[in-house]
Amino acid sequence: MTSTAPAPMGLRERNKQDKLARIKRAARDLFAKKGFEGATAREICRRARIATGTLFLYARDKRELLFLVFRDEARSMLEEGTARAQSDLPLPEALMEVFGRFLDFYARNPALATVIAGEFFYRTGEPTEMVALTQEFLDRIGGLVERAKARGELRADVETADQVLAFFAHYAFHVQAWLGGGLPDRQQTDLALRRAIELQMQGLAPAPSRNPSSQTPKRSDRRGR
Repeated sequence: MTSTAPAPMGLRERNKQDKLARIKRAARDLFAKKGFEGATAREICRRARIATGTLFLYARDKRELLFLVFRDEARSMLEEGTARAQSDLPLPEALMEVFGRFLDFYARNPALATVIAGEFFYRTGEPTEMVALTQEFLDRIGGLVERAKARGELRADVETADQVLAFFAHYAFHVQAWLGGGLPDRQQTDLALRRAIELQMQGLAPAPSRNPSSQTPKRSDRRGR
């Protein structure tokens, strides 16, 4: 049985991919340097070495361009975080391998992080792509939760999806609290999130097995019945 090698990418497609890479690189740099509002489409095009009109063949507006940049970053962080969590780390540590990378990303670009949160987490009618990216995030957490259940760290009678949403809710709350000024800095956010995960683990931990021999024997009926 022979395998068919993928067809080589044509020149037109290579040019298209090259332009997209330059656009995303330019947008990432300018968003980080000038913020979402400060970075103009004209500047992005100039840095990417494309005509202004070409930009809108790849993204309808700056918000969609911001998503393209963030999606690449998010997928890279999910890949790195879950790769580090593949070992026998306890679930709280495994979760923080993933969540911590996003906290680090937001700490490096606090102004951009606020824009990302405002544009993608507080607006209704999110695009299908954002929903898909969120599901990728939840699926990654689901893999960690499944392994923890198999090791006996979590209750087997609670659906994995419910446990995933509980942990993700803590992450989302603490990110929002930090970016909104409710938590002072990255370090305090990390500590608060770890504590919340540990408390959630206590609530989802399996009940200890009961040893019948250790139970208090029933009192016998005084009348011998």
